[in-house]
Amino acid sequence: MTKRWKWQPLGEVCKTGSGGTPLKDRKEYYEGGRIPWLMSGEVSQGEVTQATKFITQVGLDNSAAKIFPENTVLVAMYGATAGQVGILRFKSATNQAVCGIFPNDAFVPEFLFYFLLSKKEDLVAQATGNAQPNISQVKIRNTEVPVLSLAEQQRIVGVLDEAFAGLATAQANAAHNLQNARALFESHLHSVFTHRGKGWVEKTLGETCEMYQPKTISTKDLVPNGPYHVFGANGIIGRYDKFNHEESQLLITCRGATCGAVNISEPKSWVTGNAMVVRPLNESLNLSFLEYAFRGGIDISNAITGAAQPQITRTNLSPLMICFPQSVTEQKRLATTFRALAAETQRLTRLTEQKQAALAALKKSLLHQAFTGQL
Repeated sequence: MTKRWKWQPLGEVCKTGSGGTPLKDRKEYYEGGRIPWLMSGEVSQGEVTQATKFITQVGLDNSAAKIFPENTVLVAMYGATAGQVGILRFKSATNQAVCGIFPNDAFVPEFLFYFLLSKKEDLVAQATGNAQPNISQVKIRNTEVPVLSLAEQQRIVGVLDEAFAGLATAQANAAHNLQNARALFESHLHSVFTHRGKGWVEKTLGETCEMYQPKTISTKDLVPNGPYHVFGANGIIGRYDKFNHEESQLLITCRGATCGAVNISEPKSWVTGNAMVVRPLNESLNLSFLEYAFRGGIDISNAITGAAQPQITRTNLSPLMICFPQSVTEQKRLATTFRALAAETQRLTRLTEQKQAALAALKKSLLHQAFTGQL
């Protein structure tokens, strides 16, 4: 048990260091550089085997950057990646946002990697700054680490290596199964709209649908406890005390990075002008079928304009072609099939997310057991 373990601050038993950044406006510090130079975002939870950026010897000599030796354990200290841990598998410099714990004869690098991985949440909790969390090198050096024999360290590493390899395989299989399920759904949609049978017609959206952007309300107009949901560009954004649509509507995101995304509003909801309402002009086109036509049968990319701020207008949507069976009964049948397949895909997504969460919890539990003497 850990009562028999000896604990010491990391800084007393290991040498540590951080890197630096050569001046960005000095081309000679970067152009033609062959010295690997890692950013904190490249510190992954595992082996770090390559760099994407390089500096020159002149850049290294004229900055705080320094070469970290192979098998240095890395900890990202700043920003969104703060607390990430990796093992450097080649000689490399880093920027100032990376702390390196240098290898020595008293520790197995993988043991320190797993230990610091188990301390990630504690280190992040100590970070200062809200917009850009900052884990100082002092906090890392003050973290107490168990000082065990090399044989015991290697035993713990062996157990964790085997367990984590199995968990990684399980996670990869879960992700692969989910990818297959989504691909099956998309393939079915594409097949139906590509290999349509007899009785299908082709018309423009302008001929078959009404399209408009409703009145926009600002976030200050939202009512926290309002009885009706407000739908913006990407779904529900709040509540309001009024609704502007009695029935569910097909909505197309018409501004921003998700331009062209499809949503369905709830009955009795307020739809803002950041979404384009698209609804059939008459009963010859089923709304549910129209939804799946937008998801797999209409090339909406041709209606998107603007690179910096993508947008869709009614003018651009109107000429797009839509194919559909003349029989509304057939439209409803296909929509039912699509809906069932989509529901199964969503079910598999939920199961995969639950499995991945369980696997992550198991990893955390194994790390806790490893460093509380329970393995």
